Amino acid sequence: MTTSKLVEVTLVMTWSPAEPMGHAGHRIVFAMALDAQGGPDTAAWLADPDPWPARREAPGVPPMQGDVAHDEEGWSLRFPREEGGALSEAPLHRIFGGAGWLRPGEVVTIAGPDGEAAWRIVGVA
Repeated sequence: MTTSKLVEVTLVMTWSPAEPMGHAGHRIVFAMALDAQGGPDTAAWLADPDPWPARREAPGVPPMQGDVAHDEEGWSLRFPREEGGALSEAPLHRIFGGAGWLRPGEVVTIAGPDGEAAWRIVGVA
């Protein structure tokens, strides 16, 4: 049972080595609790017994289900390498954003095992 109100954050790809012009069909949607300043709420994540869900969408393939992770280095998303793979063994996709990065229009970098990509936040609801 979730102990905090979660918001849904939606990102669209703006750049990657494979998609230098970006691709709006590539989306990441994840849930996250926000603190009083509108940033990610670490205390809520630590207190919540339920994983915060994440989903990666790409044209022509089924959505990939994952979750939000946090450690001493910051926030990440985890997506299994294969369908049905364990999230506990999934690689981290580290989110790099500046102060106030959880606002529509902001761009974050997500670095995973296959490299980095830039993603624009298009929704926080």
